[in-house]
Amino acid sequence: MAALQPPAFGLVLTNMLHLKWSIGLAVFFCTMAGIDVRAESSPDVVTDPPRADFLVVPLHVHILSCADREDLDCKLAEEDVKRVVGKVNGVWHKAGVHFLLQPILREKAVDAKAFGEKLAQQKEPSLGIYRMITPADSRALPGLHVYYLHQFSVNGVFLGQGMCIVKETAKLRPVKGGIDEPLPRVTSHELGHAMGLPHRQDVTNLMASGTTGTLINQAEVEIVRGRVRKMEGAMTMAAIEAKAKGDGKEAEALRRGLEGLPK
Repeated sequence: MAALQPPAFGLVLTNMLHLKWSIGLAVFFCTMAGIDVRAESSPDVVTDPPRADFLVVPLHVHILSCADREDLDCKLAEEDVKRVVGKVNGVWHKAGVHFLLQPILREKAVDAKAFGEKLAQQKEPSLGIYRMITPADSRALPGLHVYYLHQFSVNGVFLGQGMCIVKETAKLRPVKGGIDEPLPRVTSHELGHAMGLPHRQDVTNLMASGTTGTLINQAEVEIVRGRVRKMEGAMTMAAIEAKAKGDGKEAEALRRGLEGLPK
């Protein structure tokens, strides 16, 4: 066999360096675009973890009302909210996360007139202005928050600081194996953003835009659990089960809230 000549070796080395540079550049642009390269190739999680591994997050649901603006006047009943949160937990149990529904809050949209005037002034509405309609006192409760209104320009949005806004009239593009109604999926998706996840390209994944997909993969689970462990109000199963052993109303409410978890 002929010996490898220096020019050929130099060409191989150059090609290897070029390939390494190209891969690095691709990773850079994917990162800039909010795409987690590891998450794109990570296997989907198909089973719930053991009960002892669950993390429990307080979930505050706010049903907004407004007599003067139909778009802010949500019509959901408490039974609707409980059904939706039940399905949200069905999605997030794969990550070992359980949302503990707190007493449902029926609240009037704040500064609806000023909000409407500001909205009308914007050529391209900024979804950030929806913060101004959320009551400040209940917004400070520990955990995550979902505000339901009737209608706005998107299905839902994560506004930062644990706040998600979702419209009750949400519509989605069906995909194979997707969830059977839009509202639990949109809620689950926005809560995914609140727990640190970016959008995804896979239409069957929970973090794809506008589809009924609910899959979550292992890389996403690790991101979410890391974020939840640092979240104010979140508890381990050992801690919350210890609180649920009492005889008072709080302990009873905790036991009810943990129904549906693996035994």
